[in-house]
Amino acid sequence: MDAINRHEAMLTRVAQALGPELLGKVAFVGGCTTGLFLTDAFTKEQVRHTDDVDLIIDVIGRLEWHQFEAQLRRRGFTDDQEVICRMRLDGLKVDFMPSDSDILGFSNRWYAQALKTAEDYLLSEHMTIRLVTPPCFLATKLEAYRGRGNNDPWNSHDIEDLLNLIDGRPSIIEEVSQTDSDLQVYIAKQLGELLQNPDFEYVVQSAALGEQDRETLLFERIEAISQLGQ
Repeated sequence: MDAINRHEAMLTRVAQALGPELLGKVAFVGGCTTGLFLTDAFTKEQVRHTDDVDLIIDVIGRLEWHQFEAQLRRRGFTDDQEVICRMRLDGLKVDFMPSDSDILGFSNRWYAQALKTAEDYLLSEHMTIRLVTPPCFLATKLEAYRGRGNNDPWNSHDIEDLLNLIDGRPSIIEEVSQTDSDLQVYIAKQLGELLQNPDFEYVVQSAALGEQDRETLLFERIEAISQLGQ
């Protein structure tokens, strides 16, 4: 729970700095949000720590992007010279990802849908944020793994986060089954391909911490999702 508590504090800090106007234009995504989806106490303890907060923003063209950056600076964010999409907030890394790949030359194919379908999440008594849905979280993680995972699930934080969500959210099968058909088919196909990776079995075993019942349950959920949309 230590990681989740730190993550919630990070999310709260960013949300407060954004203010109501900008907060309504973004959706939170990425490893820092993993714990928000979990209902299983065991899995909450396994959430990895991450030192950045990721958000999706819908801006049209470079001009609007630069205007958005200017708004962030007025809210206390500062530029990061190393990562093109990153700002700093009192030392905290905050990555703002446009849903349009033309703006920075990269994106995630599911960012636009994730932003459009994001739902309100009560982060604290006085703070509500927009959070991507669990199926969109899976899709963005799978797409990120495709782009930077080098077909190596062992060393992928994206796969680690994905397995934590599947393990710690019993409702995920039903949620994926009820989502948009394109998203559903994509998630099912990518999980099916992971099941064919000879290293993936060991990654799941590691995620289950050697508990046979939990490992079996994880595989059952992954296989069930991989059969959807067929």
